[in-house]
Amino acid sequence: MLKRIGRAAAWLITAALLFVLFRKIPFATVLEATRRAAPWTVPVGAALIATIYVADSFAIWKTFGWFLAPLSFAQVLVVRGATYLLAAINYNVGQGAIVYFVHRVAGAPVLRGVATVLLIMGINVLALLVLATVGLGVAPDVPHSLRVIVGVAYAGLAVYAVAVALKPRWLAQRPLFDVLLAAGLGGHARALLVRAPHIAALMAFQTCILRAFGVAVPIGQAVVALPIVFFIAVLPISVQGLGTTQAAMVFFFARYGPGDAEAQKAAVLAASLSGQVLALVLQTALGIFCLRSRVGRELQTAAASAAEKPAA
Repeated sequence: MLKRIGRAAAWLITAALLFVLFRKIPFATVLEATRRAAPWTVPVGAALIATIYVADSFAIWKTFGWFLAPLSFAQVLVVRGATYLLAAINYNVGQGAIVYFVHRVAGAPVLRGVATVLLIMGINVLALLVLATVGLGVAPDVPHSLRVIVGVAYAGLAVYAVAVALKPRWLAQRPLFDVLLAAGLGGHARALLVRAPHIAALMAFQTCILRAFGVAVPIGQAVVALPIVFFIAVLPISVQGLGTTQAAMVFFFARYGPGDAEAQKAAVLAASLSGQVLALVLQTALGIFCLRSRVGRELQTAAASAAEKPAA
């Protein structure tokens, strides 16, 4: 019941945000900004989405090999591609499918798999925080709210780092925290290093899509603001970050667009929606292709187990 309410609320929030955005920014203006996009938008965007996929798979492959179970890079490529589609349908099932797949093919304990996925998610957040910090140092004009968000994130990071360094017994005895604490600061650093190409590819994709629509965001501003946009996008309050992502992009980047205030907002909104649609289409096609493989069929079985487990 609560899950249904949560899904309904996410759809409601998504619809409300898009309604407000198109109320303030006329659809015709957004459509005109889309028509003016650079002719290289789709091929360059597709190439960068492919780069994101490979870099993400590489980081997962290395992290799983260190902390969970060794898999071949080909297996991880198929699994990651398939979970793009599974996660688009149900994010929790998509993440759970990875855990149950590794459990089936390598015998890795389920809780250890969950802990490794949590480590990967935490490293993603850490990488974004590092980028935002760099951006704060090089961007000349940063909203005060960004500095507050980064400061709060560092306070949480400090508490986490102390826990990893001290390994308190009451946490170490819990299987879910085993991987996080056993990795230590060195393990976290290694996981962060292999995650860097993925984050860099994400940043390059968003920046290029904005440039394709005439939104010339300075590199320093992109480095400090895009990590915050990514944070907002993954919050489980809307469907696939739709609406929240666009509102954040318009807030941070509209001033760098072409034309008057309305045209600037329209350019950013058109770029953000176009980039998200392009990524969704390509990732869905990739997911369908990967699910048709032998590894993909095994992953579907794992996904069924992941879906049944919460119900049980």
